[in-house]
Amino acid sequence: MKKNTKKVMAGALSMAAMMAQPATAIAAEAPSTVAVLDSRAEESFDTIQNVQGEFRFNQDVTTPADDIFNLFGTVATAACAKPGFAMDQVTQEDYYVNIKGTIRKAYSLTLDEIKAKTSSQQLLKCSCAGGKALATAQVTGVPVSSILEMADLEDGTNTITFKSADGYGIPLPLQYVTEKDAMLVYKIGETELNGENGGFLQVWMPDTVAKYFTRQVTEIELGKSETLPDVAQPESTYQVSILNRFSDSFKVGDQISFEGYADDFNTAISAVEFSLDGGETWTSYQTKDATSRLWVYWNFDYVAEKAGTYRLDVRARAADGTVSPLASSVVFTVEDAAGVGEAI
Repeated sequence: MKKNTKKVMAGALSMAAMMAQPATAIAAEAPSTVAVLDSRAEESFDTIQNVQGEFRFNQDVTTPADDIFNLFGTVATAACAKPGFAMDQVTQEDYYVNIKGTIRKAYSLTLDEIKAKTSSQQLLKCSCAGGKALATAQVTGVPVSSILEMADLEDGTNTITFKSADGYGIPLPLQYVTEKDAMLVYKIGETELNGENGGFLQVWMPDTVAKYFTRQVTEIELGKSETLPDVAQPESTYQVSILNRFSDSFKVGDQISFEGYADDFNTAISAVEFSLDGGETWTSYQTKDATSRLWVYWNFDYVAEKAGTYRLDVRARAADGTVSPLASSVVFTVEDAAGVGEAI
């Protein structure tokens, strides 16, 4: 079968450069309901029950580093971790982090000293609290726990705050940060961080919204609190989207390749489900062993069976049995072999 697909990444952060990179993706304001189809939302579509296709998924699809920097520079500035102050004027040699607070002796570490500690690479997810931006990256950094090895903590120390040069920072329970294996990240993908692309050091934590991903960290403050701070959760956890947009039609017998992602923040996705009959029937494909720490990036190849105009709906099912409340949808047209078929 020949493949006749045009893929366009949807969302407020769509970039032409991404279209040439099918193994990379970023999601922001991606279409999540039939309503995004405007006038076509109320149309009557041709239907196929129990749609069948070839399904596969993985969790190692990453977002290009440049697009993550743009995400931090737009969405994150308004709703997530704020940038530091005038970091573009600071060199790597001048950069250091102060560790202070309820420790018996404050100390400082240069960037080189931090990098000299045992580093690790992880695939981690960045989710904004508003649930409208999602990215996955391979990050390189140092565990926060190793930064604190030198700290002689006072009894009762139970909070930690990562602060940027302008003083931005949100207190977190110290135990939460260490149990989540939080990292001070100095490299995203193959790109070293600097004063112009997000600050020499950023905080990244699994299962944690991006408002805590302080950029340009210049201070780590330990503290004591009678009441531990709550850790904010996203306003909306479920995200499921199709990233295809089609500008032309297909022929009967063509293989149509759909792709997208599903995520439920800190709950694993157990299946992705597809419907071509308006949700009357759903075909479920298991995502065995998927972890909640990364999005599920799926591909669905469907061979067009007959001419008509169709709407593919996609939803996800979480490990706790919850089904995504809204399906993501895309409309496509199939023509018969003679080129006669319905047009959108």
